[in-house]
Amino acid sequence: MKNRKGFLQTGFLTLIAVALTAPVSSEKSSGSGFDRKSRAWTEQGVFSILTYNVAGLPEPFSGSRPAKYSQLISPRLNDFDLVLTQEDFWYHRDLVSASKFPHVAKRSRAGTLGDGLSRFSRFPMSEVQHEAWRACSGYLRRGSDCMTAKGFAWARHELAPGIWLDVYDLHMDAGRDPGDQEARAAEMDQLIAAIRRHSAGRALIVAGDWNLYCQRPRDRAVLQKLLDEEHLTDVCRALNCGEERVDRILFRSSAELELILRNYRVEVERFQNDQGGQLSDHEAVSAVFAWKYLGAD
Repeated sequence: MKNRKGFLQTGFLTLIAVALTAPVSSEKSSGSGFDRKSRAWTEQGVFSILTYNVAGLPEPFSGSRPAKYSQLISPRLNDFDLVLTQEDFWYHRDLVSASKFPHVAKRSRAGTLGDGLSRFSRFPMSEVQHEAWRACSGYLRRGSDCMTAKGFAWARHELAPGIWLDVYDLHMDAGRDPGDQEARAAEMDQLIAAIRRHSAGRALIVAGDWNLYCQRPRDRAVLQKLLDEEHLTDVCRALNCGEERVDRILFRSSAELELILRNYRVEVERFQNDQGGQLSDHEAVSAVFAWKYLGAD
């Protein structure tokens, strides 16, 4: 996070806090377990997923120009079957303005600005459950992460009748200081506990803005702990994508539902303005999965 952005965000979040406390692909996918014309049952399919930090703090506190760009982002999300966003704080109405998704879930409204975690889905889904991180680092510095209710959100998406996939969206603590790294380690422990509580033995996707830089030994160990203990695969690493990013997609199969990774893409061209600049201070990343129902135990 750039210093200017962090400074501006700190100022904005401080003003909001005072106010609140004062007295009064991508590859084209089939998208579901049905043949769209005949409505015939099938036990396999293909879907695409996008994770995107949309930089939705109010201008000029955002690292981008969301008052203009959120409306430009909106129709481009329709190219995917499942979209997970982070920092969808202030411009949600613009972000959904051209949406063709039948299922949309807004961010949590907890804390000063909510958690910024919204999702768009072509699949029916359960009620989205939001959980704020118990650990954070920085109120008026180090990214001001404690000024918002960052955390994760999860729901089950029905790929076909009775075939469910658990999907988690997250936004972890930012910053490079030891306190930031300690916070991310605690957040990962909280995430692992939640996965074991809600998704034990289930097929799973976990995606979002991880703020983990693997050139830092502590961050690398934190990510590896999740991969090892929950038997998850990093999409980028699986396809030898080269440069790793803070925006990641992880997945695993189960005894009942197999996920087969088909494609990974950094969506640079899709989310550009007319001058070739990005529509956020993050580049969106996507993946395409084939899925196959293996039968209940």
